[in-house]
Order: sequence, then C-alpha cells, then structure tokens
Amino acid sequence: MKAWRTTELATLRAHAGGDALRIAARLGRTPRAVQDKARSVGAPAPRMPHAKYWPDSTRRRARALRAAGKSVASISNALGVPFGTVRRWVYESRESAAA
Repeated sequence: MKAWRTTELATLRAHAGGDALRIAARLGRTPRAVQDKARSVGAPAPRMPHAKYWPDSTRRRARALRAAGKSVASISNALGVPFGTVRRWVYESRESAAA
C-alpha cells in the first residue's frame, strides 16, 4: 500500500463528490481507494457511475430465448446478465404484449 502524497490529497479534495473512475485514473489509484481516502479525510466520497447498461440487442436475445422455452436462470448464465435483470425483461415483455 503506497502512502498518499499531499498533492494527491489536494486533487482528491478539489474533485470531491465527482466521478470516482476519473479521479482514480488521474491519481493512479483504484476507485475504491479514492472513495475510502475521501471518507477518511472528511471529504464527500466520489461516486461510481452506473456499472453497466445492457444494449437492446441483449434484451431482444433474452426475450427470444425465453420465447424458445429457456429458463430465466439459463438465459442469465448464457448472456452473463444478472438473474433479476433477465426476469424483469421477460415480465416487461409479457405485460406489454398483454396490454
């Protein structure tokens, strides 16, 4: 674990509450280290952007696999999408078809 330099702390304070990924890249640190250090010095912790947005093609593929009789769990494993996300997509398509 490398010690924090005063210039890094100044940069952290100047960008407090910003994007953790950008601050971490600027400082050569991990986003988690940046967040933890900000909290320890009393600055607002930088936020992580949303991790992943799934493209429409992945949603269509999940719905097609479900229409073909695949289980939600098998679709989740095949596409690498969380189970709850696949389940939501499947039920959203059912509701929109019923309406």
